[in-house]
Amino acid sequence: MSLFPTDDPDKVPFAGILPAAPRPFVLGNGEGEKSLVFDQLFTILLTGDETEDQYGAFTMQGRKGDRIPAHLHKAAHEIFYIVDGEISVWMDDAADYHSKTTLVTGDFAYVPAGTVHAFQIHNSSKVFGVGTAGFERFFHAMGQQTDLTEPQGVYVPSFDVMRAAGEKYDTVFMPEFQFRD
Repeated sequence: MSLFPTDDPDKVPFAGILPAAPRPFVLGNGEGEKSLVFDQLFTILLTGDETEDQYGAFTMQGRKGDRIPAHLHKAAHEIFYIVDGEISVWMDDAADYHSKTTLVTGDFAYVPAGTVHAFQIHNSSKVFGVGTAGFERFFHAMGQQTDLTEPQGVYVPSFDVMRAAGEKYDTVFMPEFQFRD
């Protein structure tokens, strides 16, 4: 059973792009469910619907920018695999793990549920991510549906949209959090 809702209106605009069932399929380069969140393009490649509520997979593309606000996911585990580019990832588990690491092409980071984290893109980058099933829809709840193939423009969600997405997908935004750099 998924930790996050899967029968919700966040997927309605994307009907027919992914099979919504565990059956074989192929996506071409640039295909998937796409949303612009701030200045980053998120493309959902696989959801909990296709994996029987096991995991979801997505890419994030962006250009050099500011660090996104600190946040944590109460129930979702998340990975970052750098396909191309360079990003810094901050993580703090509130116990004994505190880090800022710059990741480059081929590097990998794992963020367990409950870990405060943030990232900053240093140059045009593409990241492959995997998370707990259902969490991938968080990007749609935060963003604006698009058919872009490269990140363009900026979509800044309202505070109400961010709060609602955070509540729905167990994400806590912590903009005042101070990482130990």
